[in-house]
Amino acid sequence: MRTIPALLLVVASVTLVGCINSSTLIRIKPDGSGTVEQTTLVNSGAMKKMMPGMTGPGQASNPVNEADLKRTAERMGKGVRLVSAEPATSGTFEGVKAVFAFDDINQVQVSQDPGMSGTSTGTFSSAPPPVENPVKFTLERKGATSLLTVQFHDKPAGTATPGTPQGGPNMSDPAVMNMVKTMFDGFKVAIDLEVMGSIVKTNAEYVNGSRLTLLEMDLGLLFEDQEKLKALQGKVGPGASLSEVKPYLKDVKGIKIDGPTINVEFR
Repeated sequence: MRTIPALLLVVASVTLVGCINSSTLIRIKPDGSGTVEQTTLVNSGAMKKMMPGMTGPGQASNPVNEADLKRTAERMGKGVRLVSAEPATSGTFEGVKAVFAFDDINQVQVSQDPGMSGTSTGTFSSAPPPVENPVKFTLERKGATSLLTVQFHDKPAGTATPGTPQGGPNMSDPAVMNMVKTMFDGFKVAIDLEVMGSIVKTNAEYVNGSRLTLLEMDLGLLFEDQEKLKALQGKVGPGASLSEVKPYLKDVKGIKIDGPTINVEFR
């Protein structure tokens, strides 16, 4: 599933993606080295209701799948390596917090889409597919400062699922709305970038000190304003690119999306 085009428009088939709470924090130094901290949590109770017999993270003797995390590091790019991994919990959500290190941000790519990599969760313990919807980075030195460019995938996500109307499920139907709300209950995904220094200038929209929010989605908050959700659905279709979708997302509660190109100069 493509996070930005598909989930924003709530154009989805019934999957377990709604059970995922995912956060990624990229920390970068002026020399281009840094870390990627990823926390992936799964609502085990919801998983078992949707797929009886599924093994949840808390039921495994060790919920951390280190071999899978090492494969994830390889997919992130050349020189990326796993530094640490440990079980993590938040309320009813359980999963893994992993830290990866890299020497050159130019070699790194992270996925826009949440995954279940690194958790011992039954059929989900195998390695996730290759990064197909990546966020890429380019760093260049400019004398006393470094210029980082962040590039989001900006191509259309493709066509809707066969049988799904253009624009996604009919949110005016209370039964459909309730089904979609249940399917994505607890779904959160965030990607943040923190420069290890001070920002000189940036075109980023969401800046707090040295941290930039690249992507933040809380579908629980989004569903609180059903009128805005219906209006958004009527303006953009499932094949929309990030550039086409972004103008309609201003002041939409639960959604922050920057890009498709973000520049930050720092020292």
